[in-house]
Amino acid sequence: MENEFFWPLMAFIALSFGVGVYTSRFIHGSGKRFLICGKSMPFMVIGTTLAAQALDGNATLGNTGLTFEGGFWAGMALPLGLGLSLFVVGRFIAGPLNKMDLITLPEFFYRRYGQKTELLVSLVTFTSFSILLAGNLAAMGWILSIVAGWSYTTALIFGTSVIFVYTIAGGLYAAIWTDFVQIYIAIGGFFLLAGWLLMTQDWQGAIAALPATHVDLSGLTSMASGGLLNWSIIISLSFGNAMALDFMERVFAAKGASTARRACYYAGVLTIVAGVTASFAGLLAPSMLGEMADTRMVLPAIAVQEAPFLIGLLVMIGVVGASMSTCDGAILATSAVISRNIIQRWSGADLDDEKLLRYTRIVAVPMTLGGAWFAFVRPEPGLLLVLAFDILFAGCVVPLFAGVHWPKANATGAVAAIVAGTGMRIVLSYLVPEEWAGLDTLLPPVVSALVFFPACLLSASGAEDRHHVVGKPAEALGVQGD
Repeated sequence: MENEFFWPLMAFIALSFGVGVYTSRFIHGSGKRFLICGKSMPFMVIGTTLAAQALDGNATLGNTGLTFEGGFWAGMALPLGLGLSLFVVGRFIAGPLNKMDLITLPEFFYRRYGQKTELLVSLVTFTSFSILLAGNLAAMGWILSIVAGWSYTTALIFGTSVIFVYTIAGGLYAAIWTDFVQIYIAIGGFFLLAGWLLMTQDWQGAIAALPATHVDLSGLTSMASGGLLNWSIIISLSFGNAMALDFMERVFAAKGASTARRACYYAGVLTIVAGVTASFAGLLAPSMLGEMADTRMVLPAIAVQEAPFLIGLLVMIGVVGASMSTCDGAILATSAVISRNIIQRWSGADLDDEKLLRYTRIVAVPMTLGGAWFAFVRPEPGLLLVLAFDILFAGCVVPLFAGVHWPKANATGAVAAIVAGTGMRIVLSYLVPEEWAGLDTLLPPVVSALVFFPACLLSASGAEDRHHVVGKPAEALGVQGD
């Protein structure tokens, strides 16, 4: 049975759909315009759309549920890690990568390390973002099912269909324009919710009634309170998100290196501040709702049952919009990787700008279907976010940062680091006991680094030197199709 939020939420989805489809007029049959908007976007556009990618269903819906169950740091670890990642990207790699006129992130690995490394990174990032897409489709489907009174399956199919159509119509233009519709509603809703809670609830009494471990620093300092796990999430997201395909598409679309850097900082602040408001709601939820068997229901229950209509509506729209903004970016980015970095590179096909557009749209079909299936099988938004970036953190982060800043980095070290780090992550997922959860996240990148640097030094040769150019456009490196 639909509730009072149903028609306003449907109107919001219809608006997002209309805006996204309208942007198809800006594509002009160009794959480069479809994927990075012709590298022309200003600061406010890039900052807004980066925040939209970071502040997703995991950092809102997942954050509040985890805070309710495990305390402030259990939930806040998600938006804190995502926000910090934007500062890391802005400080260390946004500028150099923007100058390279890249279309996809794996293309950096091609220019820096060669074709085989690019393929390996493409497969790892594809796997990771399939999981990320699933997590956000799950969050969106869950909210829609609550508001519309539909089954989760029906809501998932409906929401996925809407996102798919406008994404393949307008590409990154659709993602950017809909981000403006979606993200400020989300941020506004969470700010209003936090303000309403402060003004109307005995928030000091509610927090005092919680276990001390829910609000003190033990969530960061005590293993018994989840400190190791929380730190692993923060660190994994802070650095693993530097490998985020959707983040990097937006960095590449910025009209200059300085624009890309400043936009990262702006988005990082928005993400962390909005995350604090969602965690605050999770802390007050026990006094308002009592016991909750399903922590995914914490935020919807506050919005539907407790908050005033307008605030509750904005929060629900915000979660759906935040999830949609990340879903369209994930669909677009992974489809680009498959079409450009795998099909084009390995088939020998001569994909001009128009053909790249066509292939990317075709590949988006199985990509979207796969994400929806995963969301149906394992609808766990918060956990899926961490798993997605664990995979990238484990093996790819060291070669990325070293490739930008260390002239001696080479393909041998990169491949060894990726294989060792990712392999170690898979092995430790079976070996690390629950009480030591977090080590399976933190140890693999250490192993990756320990393998990478000696391998680079031992295998250094002149044959690798052609990949040492960073910060120059594609034409300087002989890369086709830019």
